[in-house]
Amino acid sequence: MTPSSQDPTTDAGAPEPGRRRRRRRTDDAKNAPPAKRGETPNGRSRGSSGGGGLIPASWGLTPTFRVLLFLGAIVAVMSFLLYNEYLIREVSEQERFRAELYANLYGLAVSEALPPEYSALIADRILINPTIDLPLIVTNYRGEIILEKGTGLLAGDEHPETRRKLEELMDRMDAVNEPVKAHWTTQARGRVYIDGTHVIVTDPTHYPVAWAGEDLPALVEEGDPAPIQVANTLQEMMEAGVQPKDFTAQASNTCYLAQSGDEFIIIEMGNASPLVWGGDQLPAPTDTTAYSLVRSSYDALAAEHAPVAFQLRTEHFIHFGDTELFNRISLAPVVTLGVLCLFGLIGYVGFRNMRRSEQRSIWVGMAKETAHQLGTPLSSLSGWLELMSGRVHDLVTATEDMRHEAGQSVDQVVGEMQQDMGRLNQIASRFSQIGSVPELKPADVRDVINDTVGYFKGRGPQFGRHEFVLDLQAIPAVPLNAELMGWVFENLFKNAMDAMVQQEGCIRIGTSFDEERHRVRILIEDNGRGINAENLARVFQPGFSTKKRGWGLGLAFVRRIVEEYHGGHIHIPRSEQGAGTTFEINLPARTENV
Repeated sequence: MTPSSQDPTTDAGAPEPGRRRRRRRTDDAKNAPPAKRGETPNGRSRGSSGGGGLIPASWGLTPTFRVLLFLGAIVAVMSFLLYNEYLIREVSEQERFRAELYANLYGLAVSEALPPEYSALIADRILINPTIDLPLIVTNYRGEIILEKGTGLLAGDEHPETRRKLEELMDRMDAVNEPVKAHWTTQARGRVYIDGTHVIVTDPTHYPVAWAGEDLPALVEEGDPAPIQVANTLQEMMEAGVQPKDFTAQASNTCYLAQSGDEFIIIEMGNASPLVWGGDQLPAPTDTTAYSLVRSSYDALAAEHAPVAFQLRTEHFIHFGDTELFNRISLAPVVTLGVLCLFGLIGYVGFRNMRRSEQRSIWVGMAKETAHQLGTPLSSLSGWLELMSGRVHDLVTATEDMRHEAGQSVDQVVGEMQQDMGRLNQIASRFSQIGSVPELKPADVRDVINDTVGYFKGRGPQFGRHEFVLDLQAIPAVPLNAELMGWVFENLFKNAMDAMVQQEGCIRIGTSFDEERHRVRILIEDNGRGINAENLARVFQPGFSTKKRGWGLGLAFVRRIVEEYHGGHIHIPRSEQGAGTTFEINLPARTENV
């Protein structure tokens, strides 16, 4: 027995008392090939319990899937917001259309276009209906507020501050909704005041719309207020007891006033008959047979002085705002966005706490994993040092004939210690490469497997009595980092040995080449206690462990090394309680070197 196969904790390789003798492998066990995927060592098919299907159980933890999941979440949130915005816009348009319809119905109800019973019905169902919260302000053609409803201000309040608030509210209404024009009557009643030198025509609200005579200014543009001088003259005429003459004209139709002295005549465009007249030289206003004479007199007056054009306007403008429902709907996007932001903030805080907890666990786990990795060669070195002390004593006390043999024994122990020192350097190199991009070189992964298996065989008593059965078929070179890939196999072998506690286990390792996918496949199978089905999807998660002293970083490192550093894939195609577990590693191959 060579020193490499000796137990370093016993003298001269002799087994310790009470230690079980290693069972000799039979030829069948030596030559048995590794079980195929989905089969047990005896060839019977087994079911795949998690991770061996089209989507492996660990795929959900890959960085690519995380990115896709994050992008999918963004798309889902954006789709929800856009759809919500679409619904809100549709409901808002319908609600605004309904408000416009109410405003038009209001204008129709107060006009003379409908019979009184229909106007009363509309007024009862819409105008005074408390369930319809449509705010509106009604103004005449001059912009004077004559009615308001649903504005939240005291009705009938003539205080200037209230008027100012109503005007500001009306401007805001007009900014979002075009006012509805309503003609309350189709016929407008006008009045003419004349005192011999002045003629003033007023509309149905007694507002001057046309005037002529001495000392009166020219007519103003439509919509501008009447000059104060005209208003004062009208007030003086009314106080003096001047009796007005009433007439009726088509609303908003152009009329003409011709005047000279105490004579005046008003005609309407499109109407051959004069509307009203007065003067000592003209027929009586009640003489309807004198229309032709009055018309001729109008032409004479118009030739003498240009007639004054005016209109009797009765239209009103209904300014309406948005209903309370529309205002609540308008806040929906803000509320939705606020809720999403709140959930996002909660998720972010929770994610940060989880990340911090995971990082703390990883740091502690890294310390434990480092101690675990260093413990194996340090324990071996301790045994070799103890053995070395005995060998050195033998060398010192040996006779001249035995000194050469004792020196060779010391050299062998020194060689083993050098291997363990190299092992320590290798462990330090491995940890230094975690988090950085390792250098990959084309190599035969079987060499890494053989080196790792040789290391475990050389320290069999330390790891237990287990057998390795290799079926390493010819495969192409693989771009890999030998140190990190050796770490992968060490972790998988140690997990297999831990699963075969208190039994003499067998670890089968096989390699093959998948020409269709151009990948090298590595199967590592043990006959240990297996993995529970509910844990299969979690075995590669950092921090997950079923061991009392484990920190769950070994398989997390394995997956990261295989998938992130080597562009491969690792999963568990088979695991059954009491029947063992199979790990499968697929690595991209350099097919041109087959």
